[in-house]
Amino acid sequence: MATWDELTALRPGAALRYDGEEFVIERCTRFEEKGCVWFEHRASSDGSGRSLWLEIPVTADLPVIAYESSAALDSAPDGGPEIEHAGERMPLLTSGRADFRTIERSAAAKTGVLVYHEYALGDRRVTFECRVDQSIWEVSEGRAIDGAAIEILA
Repeated sequence: MATWDELTALRPGAALRYDGEEFVIERCTRFEEKGCVWFEHRASSDGSGRSLWLEIPVTADLPVIAYESSAALDSAPDGGPEIEHAGERMPLLTSGRADFRTIERSAAAKTGVLVYHEYALGDRRVTFECRVDQSIWEVSEGRAIDGAAIEILA
């Protein structure tokens, strides 16, 4: 039920419901690359302890990506034209370097540069990312969803 405008305006402390569960926004990150701006919101559920990352795209006609798992990698991915993940070949959707800045619920804001490689197959997404100052690559798994599946509560 949320619109793209509402999703881009979310800030830490906002409450939302997704997939039948209530979450509170803990961190909002604004990314910018070559004039394109998009957002990512980290939300947590006090009820289940579940974390959720919502990537709000550059334009309203693109899907929201809901990421629910993330893990550190032992080595940097090559960012090649496709990967094999969970037994399926996934083509590279996008890759780049974006400047970011965060708004935190309970910590000082952070700024930096994020390097990323995003792969897609249908609604599934696998994203590799690394904050340049940390040199630790992470892989996250998610799904493209309709932003209307998110209900903003407060």
